[in-house]
Amino acid sequence: MTARPRCRSLLSALVALALGTALAASPPALADGSGWYTGAQLAQGRWEFSQKCAVCHGAQLQGGGAPALKGKTFVERWNGKKLSDFYSFVHADMPLGLGASLPSQEYADIVSFVLAQNGLPAGTDKFTPYSPMDRVLDLAGAAASGGTVAAAPPGEVHIGALYGALRQPGTAGPTQAELDGADASTGSWLMYNKGYRGERYSGLAQINTGNAAQLHPVCMFQLGELGTFAGGPVMYDGILYVTTHLGTYAIDATTCRKVWTHAHVAQGPEMNATNRGVAIAGGRVIRGTQDGFLYALDAKTGAPLWVRQVADWSVGEGIGAAPIVLNDRVFVAKAGGDWGIRGRMMAFNVADGTLAWKFDLIPQPGEPGAQSWKNPASMQHGGGAAWVTYALDRETNTLFVPVGNPGPDYARDLRPGDNLFTISTVALDAASGKLKWWYQLRANDDHDWDATVVSLFDADGRKLVATAGKEGILHVVRREDGKLVFKLPMTTLLNHDVPLTPEGVRVCPVAGVQWNGAAHSPLTGLLYVNAIDWCTVFKKGPDPKWVATIPYTGLANGWGTNDPTSQWAGWTNAVDPRTQKIAWRVKWPAPMYAALTPTAGNVLFTGDLNGNFLALDARDGHTLYSFNTGGPVAGGVITYEVQGRQYVAVASGNSGGSIPLNGAATVVIFGQ
Repeated sequence: MTARPRCRSLLSALVALALGTALAASPPALADGSGWYTGAQLAQGRWEFSQKCAVCHGAQLQGGGAPALKGKTFVERWNGKKLSDFYSFVHADMPLGLGASLPSQEYADIVSFVLAQNGLPAGTDKFTPYSPMDRVLDLAGAAASGGTVAAAPPGEVHIGALYGALRQPGTAGPTQAELDGADASTGSWLMYNKGYRGERYSGLAQINTGNAAQLHPVCMFQLGELGTFAGGPVMYDGILYVTTHLGTYAIDATTCRKVWTHAHVAQGPEMNATNRGVAIAGGRVIRGTQDGFLYALDAKTGAPLWVRQVADWSVGEGIGAAPIVLNDRVFVAKAGGDWGIRGRMMAFNVADGTLAWKFDLIPQPGEPGAQSWKNPASMQHGGGAAWVTYALDRETNTLFVPVGNPGPDYARDLRPGDNLFTISTVALDAASGKLKWWYQLRANDDHDWDATVVSLFDADGRKLVATAGKEGILHVVRREDGKLVFKLPMTTLLNHDVPLTPEGVRVCPVAGVQWNGAAHSPLTGLLYVNAIDWCTVFKKGPDPKWVATIPYTGLANGWGTNDPTSQWAGWTNAVDPRTQKIAWRVKWPAPMYAALTPTAGNVLFTGDLNGNFLALDARDGHTLYSFNTGGPVAGGVITYEVQGRQYVAVASGNSGGSIPLNGAATVVIFGQ
């Protein structure tokens, strides 16, 4: 995967932050009646607080839009008061304006968590709404005695468990008919890559080659975050939905006015700090988290409708890709290939998040592809995560999944064979999850390369699939059987097949095509692919041993030593699938990560890591308009029409991964 820590100390720091910074063990449970809650209740209260209270009071209880719930001011207010006073206050007034709206036991669990964070110890008796509450809160005594503030431990892993109540959405759109029409729609952008095909083509022509120079910013929304921001916005019914690592934001698609926000607080260690985006269907906004949860939020309010744990953070699994929805099922896969997980594609029922089917991207013994692992034991931690979004053929109901690197990274001698289904595009039956075919871009890789792109297009009467990845080569295959039609380099290639050595081998690219592309314009007939021109030195290290949540890599120099940024560059490629050659290409001074969006106005929208939003002529690549957004553009660039006016929305900010560039996460909306 791409976004990953460069050293274990950084990962530990991020985990410490996710768990509340205080890593001291919880005090032992007191059996003499002086405890206030149970240890299990502390973990549950932590979860409830993170979902219901943290957005105002702060994830660390430090305060924000509401007062702090620990520290001097809190102690002064509540010290010497009875437990009943505090419980009644929380029950009657929280959440703000929605007092008494939660189950009473949830209030008791939240109170337990707050007491724990103020130094009051756990006991053997669970605190409930019916517990005696005449005890006096000695918060000052707890602080004066230097009592250990209880750090809520990571929650236990319960795959499939429902967290909180199951609720229904307040609205019903988009409908399946609207999702089916998403590729052609001009008034919405319903999926990461617009529609099921992933073609990213828009029929809008109000902004065209003749007037694109008149573009200007209409509004911008600063998310207030400095973390990774490489997601793809979606837009429906005038609302734009965008995600960060932990946040989900809904903003007005024409004014940038905030509609609602939702923040996830991690319940366990996270291997990555990225999220690509949401799916929206039936009044639900659905996203995953890097500690393995899947959320369905109300599209109008952001309130959780269901939350389920679907991946196991304890072994390095997470959810980072933008899901897609078909026929009341949501499709999403596990991330974490660099930590030696076993990849899996999954389908869940939209109504309640229960599992409908699963397909193992690292096959089980006896399944198709298992024979490609000559050392069967190596399948146990074989990687094969799928951390970018998918495409779907509605005519055949075939789901196309790009699959990532094998594990261990950079140590292919430990896993002889082709290592299916790593670095492959896998075609599955969307209804059952049954395998139809696969196409492997590269067998038995030792460069941490992934398949990262899949989109569907038609050319000369043929139904085709464009797939590419970090090796930097575009592959075009037949949609019906995965047979190769042609392949073409998108960037500089060097030493792809040279064995790695302890002395080091310089390889190009470090990552050729990342999580955005390829786009296709039926108007020009061209495929558009952004690429990265940047090289690295890989030094082979000792054979790694798998340890849960520790990077599973066989290099002596981390993830490689990249060339200085003074030597990097980027490409925007236009490929003619009829001639199977480059029609035109533009070289840029920085790598090109951003999405590409061609339109009926023959304008091609994209962006660069120098922060420039770009409007290019789709016919020859010359620049029609450029505007610096203030931060690297590595996320989605989408276009839509509201009340007869065409807009373009751009995700600008820190792009994450190994890119040494920063910027505040910002959505900038352009118009004329």
